[in-house]
Amino acid sequence: MRKLLSLIISITLLNCNSQDKKLKGLENCLEKEEIQILNDGLVGFESELAKLYPKLEKEESYIEFISDFTYDNIPLTFFLNPELESTRNKIRKLGIWTLSDHSDDGMGVEIRLDGAKPDKSIGFLTLTNEFQNCIIDKISSNGIKNFIKIRGKVPNISPRISAVQIYDGYEKEEFENELNRLAIVLGVFYEFSLNLEN
Repeated sequence: MRKLLSLIISITLLNCNSQDKKLKGLENCLEKEEIQILNDGLVGFESELAKLYPKLEKEESYIEFISDFTYDNIPLTFFLNPELESTRNKIRKLGIWTLSDHSDDGMGVEIRLDGAKPDKSIGFLTLTNEFQNCIIDKISSNGIKNFIKIRGKVPNISPRISAVQIYDGYEKEEFENELNRLAIVLGVFYEFSLNLEN
């Protein structure tokens, strides 16, 4: 009986310790509860990714996802999956998003051939500069760092165009790192999904 009780306690402690190590390194960026929400978002995305690419290893499926995303080969239903709606809503409410305007002083004015005035932009969600800077310090992949930096400098650039940066000299092993994967999941999947819902 003591051995069984010791085994149960050991397993429980191991689980607690492994939970604490999820997304290690974000403690300076977010609160523990917020990190858990991002972890749930990562797990949910990877579950859907495994369904999309059932024959590929996790790291390979990320590479394929980025390729398919940049070439617009993923149906919008993947991004608006109802199974992830609750997680998307929780991620939306995190303080890591800002509403960016589609136009700024540096952009040319939209010209309509029929002379009508362009519709006023309602803007789009993008990661805040503060969160981007925090996560850039934690990422080990130069390509993913460049992707996040471009999203910060030019937030209204097409996510498909900026996602190409991820391929900048990447190694398959880079996708073993949870924070590298999280940056992709937030900067590509959830940002695109949340903006589709707007």
